[in-house]
Amino acid sequence: MGFATAMSARSLQYYVIARRWSSDLEFFKIETAFFHRLMDDYFIRLCDQAYFEQFKRTGTELLKLEEEGARAGVLLSQQLKHVELMAEDIIPENAEELAVKQVHLEHLMTNITRDYRDVKKSLFQLVENILKTTN
Repeated sequence: MGFATAMSARSLQYYVIARRWSSDLEFFKIETAFFHRLMDDYFIRLCDQAYFEQFKRTGTELLKLEEEGARAGVLLSQQLKHVELMAEDIIPENAEELAVKQVHLEHLMTNITRDYRDVKKSLFQLVENILKTTN
């Protein structure tokens, strides 16, 4: 991205943070694919009555997380494009509008990160319990 005009430090900071969040979402997508593979590999054992309810809940939470991640990805792309257009002086810099969107994105990403960790922990705990009972 070439900067045609001097943007405010805050707008530039928003851009850098949004890029980092986009990177986080890409990482979540990669790990989510791994989670699905893990669930597939242990599917039969996860369907056992002892694990099924937690497995179902974890799968539902993972699906919800993927949907939230996709929604956040769209919002982040819009935010990045907005800042890029400001930097190229195609649209005027509107720091207030940008700040409102950034705060919304920050809450969304904080929730996604927290939920992501919870799902990961739950899935790994399930698989660990299965491995303990089979050994």
